[in-house]
Amino acid sequence: MSFEPFVVCNNLVKIYKVADLEVVALQGLDLEVARGEVMALVGASGSGKSTLLNVIGGLDTPSAGDIAVADYDLLSLSNRQRVQYKREVVGFVWQQPGRNLLPYLSARENVEVPMTLTKIKTAQRRKRALELLDLMGLADRAGFRPDQLSGGEQQRVALAVALANNPPLLLADELTGQLDSRAAAQVFDALRQINQAYNTTVIVVTHDPQVAVRVDRLVGIRDGRTSTEIRRARNHEDGSVQEEEWVILDRSGRLQLPQVYVDALAMRGRVKVRLEMDHVSVWPDETAAVGPGEGLQSLRQWRPDQAFDLSDMVAGQPSVEGHPLAVNTRRIWRTFQVGAEEIQAVRDVSLAIPSGVLAVVKGRSGSGKTTLLNLVGGLDEPTRGTVVVDGQNLARMSAEDKIELRRRKIGFVFQTFGLIPFLSARENVETPLRLPLTPPRERRARTDEALSLVGLTDRAEHRTYELSGGEQQRVAIARALVGRPSLILADEPTGQLDTVTGSNIIALLREIVRQTGITVVVASHDPKVEEAADHVYELRDGQLVSSTLAA
Repeated sequence: MSFEPFVVCNNLVKIYKVADLEVVALQGLDLEVARGEVMALVGASGSGKSTLLNVIGGLDTPSAGDIAVADYDLLSLSNRQRVQYKREVVGFVWQQPGRNLLPYLSARENVEVPMTLTKIKTAQRRKRALELLDLMGLADRAGFRPDQLSGGEQQRVALAVALANNPPLLLADELTGQLDSRAAAQVFDALRQINQAYNTTVIVVTHDPQVAVRVDRLVGIRDGRTSTEIRRARNHEDGSVQEEEWVILDRSGRLQLPQVYVDALAMRGRVKVRLEMDHVSVWPDETAAVGPGEGLQSLRQWRPDQAFDLSDMVAGQPSVEGHPLAVNTRRIWRTFQVGAEEIQAVRDVSLAIPSGVLAVVKGRSGSGKTTLLNLVGGLDEPTRGTVVVDGQNLARMSAEDKIELRRRKIGFVFQTFGLIPFLSARENVETPLRLPLTPPRERRARTDEALSLVGLTDRAEHRTYELSGGEQQRVAIARALVGRPSLILADEPTGQLDTVTGSNIIALLREIVRQTGITVVVASHDPKVEEAADHVYELRDGQLVSSTLAA
């Protein structure tokens, strides 16, 4: 395929401002995409992938830089031209089927909706809709409403909707994120058919390894910049695939070394660079040598500056007789009924998580991680099977008993922080202590203790919008700690943070386990979290497929 630039991004910057806090989502990003190319954008949550997709799709405008798609300069478009661009040039598919389809219309009627905004006649609209559904393998489902379709079928209808006006560019944000492996494969097959039939340029944001290995080019984004690139060449005679990995060098001469290289050589602070005859060599500064095991730590990483003795916490407490495990699930299933489809989010999962460890539940989006955490935390009930937490069988507990268990024994940390915006950091942390009517003096002492552990004593009186993302997540962790639980459940705690800030949160969770003996269970697909874990459990399509111990 000859490289004809279709999408060109030059030094893109996007800054979001919330009160006095600035969040830099894109930091001088460069990218070119060829016409007819199928490519994927990958990177940790919060790296800037979805922001870039919104900018390319005309849903957002950059703070600085240039971007052109086809013959459109997106920075100079009037409102009318921008609407025309979104209607004629770009099609969108989102992760949530409910965002793609109108629930009260049939599949065919959903596909016809975008064409009603053009001058296409009714008969032509119907013909086009049926052609697209046939291409998606859904000709026999044209008269069905979304609630009568499976998740994979809904996403294939969504692809047909996105293609209704025959746009040359298709943008898909985690389109397989809520699907099982089989349905995800069917959706990507449909995506390939679209590309071959219409020469549509496809840009996919994904965490799904199945999607990532099937594209022509894989571009990694880290901290708002393109960092690495994998190009694949397919031999159509024998079906073999050759690939090469590259590091992106931007127009200013900047590049990001792959994190695994930095970790392996313990590079930190500064490195030596030398121009050789035909290459540039980079190696660590020997004067900044680090001790054994410290190579994985970032120079800018936060660490507690003292040891903490949190009174009445788990450290030193005996385990419940006969129940040495913090979490024990026995063949649990969780089935959801969505319209005509039965979705098995968790399937026959048995876990045995010891006390005082950092355990990670990993898996692609839609694998069942969050559902499993909800079951362990008593926020949901299994369809069948048993969940035992801190020696207590949740199935034998009343709703009031479960509330008391969560209040006394379990702390929760969420990806979106979940802080109350009009309260200070201190007030957010002490909120859980107000429910059981903890005396004011004890409440303040425990709040100070938790804020000290997460390194935020000097930020205690700041409102949440005055804190950085990493500081907000540390407030959320302090709030989870203040009740002195025996178990903390964290759902993608680094998901909205940049690489360094995410590493700081991982280090903090690791330190909490070491100093307090609290068990921390993290649901994540961040490799850095997995590296810090004592136990790693992998879910795939709701099933536990592997369980490993740290070396």
